Amino acid sequence: MSESKNLLPLFLTVAARVDKRSFDDVTRESVITDLGIDSLSMMQIVGEMETELKIQIPDEDLVEIITVGDLCSKVEHRLV
Repeated sequence: MSESKNLLPLFLTVAARVDKRSFDDVTRESVITDLGIDSLSMMQIVGEMETELKIQIPDEDLVEIITVGDLCSKVEHRLV
C-alpha cells in the first residue's frame, strides 16, 4: 500500500508539533509510551492525523494502539 510509506513521516511531523520536540530513530516498531508521549499528547496526535487525512478512528480502536505501527495500521485501515 503506497499510503503506508507516508504515514510514518506524517506521525513524526504531527508528534513533533504536538510535543514540541523532534523524534529521532522512530520506526513503526517504536512503543509510543517509550517515546515519552503521554495519553493527552497521543489524543492530540491522533486528532490531528484524523483531521489531516479526513478520517475518523473509533475510540474503541485507540486502546489497541501500543506502537507507532499500530497507529499507522489503524489509519491505513481507514484510508482504504
